[in-house]
Amino acid sequence: MTENDRTIIADFESKLHRLVYEFKQKEELNNELNRKIEEKENLLKELQLRCTALEKNYNDLKQAKIITLSSSGVEETKERISKLVREIDRCIESLKK
Repeated sequence: MTENDRTIIADFESKLHRLVYEFKQKEELNNELNRKIEEKENLLKELQLRCTALEKNYNDLKQAKIITLSSSGVEETKERISKLVREIDRCIESLKK
């Protein structure tokens, strides 16, 4: 083996080691990025579940508010109608006199 062959082999080995080193770095970076993606996906799932729960709570509160308003509204409406009927009765009595 000549000196030129040894130089070529040494250069090849050097480049091969560099490639292996860069591959390991890229592999570590890839693993880190995949881990971050997985964390973000888990966070997204958690937030979607929370959003769904909050929407359900909001809809339940809206229904409760409607029921509360309608039940108190019925009483208020009955009271208003009673007042109007009494006022009409007074007017009729006044007209009769």
